[in-house]
Amino acid sequence: MTIDNNTSALASSYKSPLMLRIFDSLPGNPVSIGIAFTAILLILFLSGRTFFDTAGNSAPDDLRIAITQILIMVYSGTAYAYVLMAARKSTHALSPVAQDLPDWPAIVDRAGKHPWWILLLIGAANYLVIGVVVTNATTVEPENPWAWQTWGYDVFWHRLTTVFFVWWMACFSYVTIVESIRLSRLSDKIRSLDILDMRPYQPLIRQGLTNALLVLGMVSVLSLLAVESRYYLALVSFWIMFTVLAWIGMMLPLRGIRKKIKATRNQELDWCRQQMVISRDALKSGGSAKQSIAEIMAYRTLIENTGNWPFDSLTLVRFALYLLIPLGSWLGGAVVERGLDFILS
Repeated sequence: MTIDNNTSALASSYKSPLMLRIFDSLPGNPVSIGIAFTAILLILFLSGRTFFDTAGNSAPDDLRIAITQILIMVYSGTAYAYVLMAARKSTHALSPVAQDLPDWPAIVDRAGKHPWWILLLIGAANYLVIGVVVTNATTVEPENPWAWQTWGYDVFWHRLTTVFFVWWMACFSYVTIVESIRLSRLSDKIRSLDILDMRPYQPLIRQGLTNALLVLGMVSVLSLLAVESRYYLALVSFWIMFTVLAWIGMMLPLRGIRKKIKATRNQELDWCRQQMVISRDALKSGGSAKQSIAEIMAYRTLIENTGNWPFDSLTLVRFALYLLIPLGSWLGGAVVERGLDFILS
């Protein structure tokens, strides 16, 4: 009875995260919602700056960082919601080959849901470990980053946005890995697989590419902070960490189906070897073979040419192009810096 109660309590803790519920309740797609949030926050920030920063105490670099961190904050929240929505959609899209699984209703119900307390712990821990460290490391001495009485208007936005974007980055990274593991396990449970028809498993490839694109998009918006040299060390760490996460997000959803493809491929090659022996023996004995040796060899060649991964070289090319996105963002950040300097001057 105790075990049942604990299982029920654990299942009830799996809920759609608040950010996902917000995006689900709003009209439009996540991209348009994110753009709308960005516009609203920028209007609020610039309007408040007009009324509350009348003394003009904020430095130009504080303004640049505040605007950049608003963009990062909105992107991290949008990417967090988007990856959950994409994973939920990918799970439903696998129904033609997975709906006969005994736990299919539970799999569908849990897609995009996570224990709220885990997200809370991950977000808080990431802020304490990374947010606080980065804030201390990027604050120019002898200024105390936690003396709120000395904060200017722009610095107030720095501190506020840091809490949210560091929190959401941690949750985004966590759900990217967990949802990828879930899809991998789901594909591993599928009982049958046609090695010559990978179309039912395209949702796994799309999810992997979506994960990679969102992660590298995170690197891109973080690269906007490169306009300030004090962020260089933190950015190098972020670039390495998120590039690794992009590769994991790309490959992890496909791990389960890769195992099944490899097993099915080996079974087909074993069948080819058995049929080759049968056809050879029939040929030697003068009997009629069920399949000609040439047909079996052609089929074996076809199977050998199918890789262990369910994607082609074009998918890897797309991933390689995604890796160039942060470079474009860095160049865009340089242009934005010059534009802001021109406006402020």
